[in-house]
Amino acid sequence: MKFIKEIWLKNVYCVLDAIADRDVLHDAWSGKSNYPTSPEEIYNEVFSDAFLGEYARPELGLDEAQKAAGKAFIDSLEQFDKIGGPELPWQEVIDHPGWIEVREAAKKFLDLLKPQA
Repeated sequence: MKFIKEIWLKNVYCVLDAIADRDVLHDAWSGKSNYPTSPEEIYNEVFSDAFLGEYARPELGLDEAQKAAGKAFIDSLEQFDKIGGPELPWQEVIDHPGWIEVREAAKKFLDLLKPQA
């Protein structure tokens, strides 16, 4: 199970790190990065590629603070999705108050996971 946790943490760390950094997202969303992406792709990475929604799985062994931060992050994405979310143009998403909450939740979750990464 340690192998699964290590892979999950590595994938999650990369996704959260990008989401938490406004400048990285700006460059990626505006096409200035070597790794162009979009708000929609971020949702795909979170829910399909990195399996971030799996934060509560017992085999990952996250503590209660980490699980709470994971839930807050996923909740912030779901809330942002309800107000237009990833379908909005990236220029509207990048500094949207709802996306700022997503970014802050990503950073908190990332900071709590870092000691394990």
